[in-house]
Amino acid sequence: MNKTRTSQWNSFSGRITILVMLGISIMAFTVSGVVLAMSQAVFTDTYGKSQEQVFHQIDNELNDFHTSLLGVVSAIDTSWAFRLYLSDDSRLDNVQNFQNIYQMEYDLNKSKTSDMERMNILVLGRNGKHYLSRTEVISMTDEKIWESEAVQKAVLEPEAIQYTYAKGAYTATSSNNDVIIASKALYYRESGEIYAVVLVTLSRDDMKRYYDYFVSENTDWYLVDQNGTVVCSNQTAAVGEPLTEEWYLHAGKQEAERMVVKENGANLTVLKKEMSYYGCTMYGVIDNDVALDELYNMPLLIFICAGIGIAVLASCLLFARKTVRPLSELVLKMSDSRKENFRSYVPVQGTIEVQKLATTYNDMLNDIQSYVKELMETQKAQRKAEIKALQMQISPHYIYNTLASIKWLVYKNDVEETTKTIDAFISLLRNTISNTDEFITVEQELVNLENYVLINHTRYGDAIQVEYYVAHDCYDCLLPKLVLQPFIENAFFHAFPSGQSGVIQIFISETDQTLDIRIMDDGIGMDEEQAKDVIRQKKEHFSGIGIHNVQDRLQLLYGADYGITIESQKERGTSVKIRLPVHRKPEGENDNQESK
Repeated sequence: MNKTRTSQWNSFSGRITILVMLGISIMAFTVSGVVLAMSQAVFTDTYGKSQEQVFHQIDNELNDFHTSLLGVVSAIDTSWAFRLYLSDDSRLDNVQNFQNIYQMEYDLNKSKTSDMERMNILVLGRNGKHYLSRTEVISMTDEKIWESEAVQKAVLEPEAIQYTYAKGAYTATSSNNDVIIASKALYYRESGEIYAVVLVTLSRDDMKRYYDYFVSENTDWYLVDQNGTVVCSNQTAAVGEPLTEEWYLHAGKQEAERMVVKENGANLTVLKKEMSYYGCTMYGVIDNDVALDELYNMPLLIFICAGIGIAVLASCLLFARKTVRPLSELVLKMSDSRKENFRSYVPVQGTIEVQKLATTYNDMLNDIQSYVKELMETQKAQRKAEIKALQMQISPHYIYNTLASIKWLVYKNDVEETTKTIDAFISLLRNTISNTDEFITVEQELVNLENYVLINHTRYGDAIQVEYYVAHDCYDCLLPKLVLQPFIENAFFHAFPSGQSGVIQIFISETDQTLDIRIMDDGIGMDEEQAKDVIRQKKEHFSGIGIHNVQDRLQLLYGADYGITIESQKERGTSVKIRLPVHRKPEGENDNQESK
């Protein structure tokens, strides 16, 4: 009895029945899921658009504040009273000094808008004088204020207002509070000399009134500077800390102002707005799941969709069993077709429908055999074309720079160094351009590397040394031409920045018919994600081919078991491992470059 049931379910009709059941089940759950997803998507889109309008309103209000602040700074800069007060040679009696201060207050109050009434405005002059818009005690010395980050940023870029987050400002009431300081340097147009700086302190409450109507239980607001530090947010614990959430990292790579991001299973809508005036980026984060739970009864929707799916499944199952039964015999005869590489033809017999099916199946076998043969030929030709396309050539930029270095040596009249450099360059050109062989020996590759290193030492100095450790039985091993050079170049120009000295070591050995090559440096290193990006990036090197293409080329030639592995740690250097199968140059065969 059990064998009969097993045979039924293993038959063509049984499998078709199972397939139909599975297909209908998948379809039912898929349709249910799509309906739910569409409703969620519509809600997410509609709710996201409505919140986006509020988000843009915050942007407009902050930009209006920036415009107002520009007006205040401009009024101070053009006020003769402030100029007189902050000039080095101002000598006024008490009456004149009182009149001047009165005029300063008048000019400042005339330019201030209502939203700036509660803010501290400090004007600090180089002459040791300062003006504070509110009656408060300044808790820092002028020297410390001039040395603060906000003032230094304003001095470095005096043309624009700079915004800086700080844990405490310059007055007694704000010395222990999280604040945002807007700073602008004032300077003489004729000489460019800075004579004062304007500092406007925005408290947490000052900023809160701009974004408070946007935030809720499912909505957060962040203002993040160029270094990724949270300058202001309704999440007070995040203020002053670097933002490392996944949604922030994802949004930083996107140009869209509104996007949907998955983070820890949550469905988030992220709003993003670059605020060039502030040197910051504004983010709004909406938890769509929390918002959706308030409007939809998800368990009821799932139950209804599941019930409809089960009813459709039962109906289709009955129809499928009646339909597939006549095909069972044909299925049994076709079962061995794959084992015989699609050469097991089916006899044309039975009903008209089955005969048509058998004839069509036999024609299909003929088409498959023709297609497989054609595909194999096409793949073989494609592989040859791809290998040829990956042949390396020296880039013109590298040639120009090398010739410029040789020209400089000629001007120095350094005959010996010039000769060595030219010889190295000629050898490098011969082995990369004239030598069209795709594979060369390890010994030839080392000669190419030595010439490349010599040219780099001529151009940039010998602060970076290259050491070679090669097993004697590896010199005649074959490898693709210039496969090592991109990694040496990468180490030269990325592992040792700003003239830093260091050592690049090359180890080549043979283990179990595998040529193991390791390139190590003691440079600045990188994190795990950057190491992966080195292989993924398509940045070109002097050879016209980057590390990404070197990896493609090796796996195209030798398969997925061979290729490149990069390990690196910050401040501890980088290690590149290359695995190749061992192929040796036939004995008695001259090197191509020697014959040439």
